[in-house]
Parts: sequence; C-alpha cells; structure tokens
Amino acid sequence: MDKGDVFSILAALIIVSVLALLFRPPVAEAGPEIPEIPAPAPPVTVTPAPTPAAPLEPTRLSYATGVWDYPCCRLPDNLMLYGGSDPPWQGAREIIPFAYIEEGRGGITEVFHVPYAVWRLNCSVSSTIRPQAAHFRMALVEFESGTVIEGADLHYPGNIVKNVERGGKDFYLIVSVDEVDSYRITLETLPEYFSAPLG
Repeated sequence: MDKGDVFSILAALIIVSVLALLFRPPVAEAGPEIPEIPAPAPPVTVTPAPTPAAPLEPTRLSYATGVWDYPCCRLPDNLMLYGGSDPPWQGAREIIPFAYIEEGRGGITEVFHVPYAVWRLNCSVSSTIRPQAAHFRMALVEFESGTVIEGADLHYPGNIVKNVERGGKDFYLIVSVDEVDSYRITLETLPEYFSAPLG
C-alpha cells in the first residue's frame, strides 16, 4: 500500500468524524426512561446450496443365456445400410455414460432399459494380433418390436459412434466379432436428457 493511500484513508476518517460531531443531534433533556422493546427479528432461512447430482456408476451389461424368446436373434445381412460413425455432439461440455459392455467375444446382451430421449453407442474395438482381419458388427434392437434401430460394421480396430433418438424403451445388442481382442460399447447421454428421463 502506498503512503498516499494511507494518508487518503486517514483524511477521509477525520472528515467523517468532524461531520459527525458537527451534525450530531442535540441531547434531549432527561425524562422518564422508557424501556426499549426490541423488534422481533425475522427468522433466518438458509437455503441450501444446490449440490450437483453425484455421477452414477455406469451399469455393466452382460450377455444373456436364454435368448431364443427374443424377437430377433440374428444380425442383419447388410449392416452397411446404417452408415458409418455419426457426427460428434456439438458443444457437449459433459457426456454422461450410463451403461457399458466390455467383452472379447460376440453374443446377445440381456435386455436393458434406456429412459433418455437422446443417447448414443460409443464403440471402441481393439485388435493387436491380426488387426488387418479384425471385424466388429453390432446391432441395437428394440425388444418389443424386434426392429433393428442402429447398426455398426467396423473393419480394423478403431471407434464408431451411433446416435440414437429413441428412448423410454427396452433394447438389447447383438454383437459379432472376428479377430478382435476386446471391444467396449459405452451408452452415453447428455446432462439435459439425463436430468429429464422419459421413464
């Protein structure tokens, strides 16, 4: 702090003190003293600070054993109809994973429920022994109708993302792999859909 700042503060205090002495109201004559009744203080209500919801641990999906009562048990012949990877979510600050499957073999998952209007399948495939022969195929099937909603066909290791705009339903995955060491499919959504589930 500079000396000039200290002098300015002292000068301001002196001026305020002098003005308070000059404009002080006159002292009233002593009379009967009336006890002061303090005004009741309004109750203080403290609003709790909003605590962010703790991120939930993603649910691990596993393969089912009895799938013959599922409406669709085979991959479509041509998964290329579903195209390549969808574009990333623009301006997404936070992506919330809510379920995943991590395996090294193919199969059909147990039925799972997705309560979010918009979500995606983020697939990552790893192959180190014969990467040139790696082949990953996946279909997302709506359980009630047996309709294939999304599909992915990936040759070689890598990633593919499939956006889904259908929620509040039960689904399952059909996965087929060749020469793949492991794969992971993460089901993800955005905070605005996570906080307003469909049911």
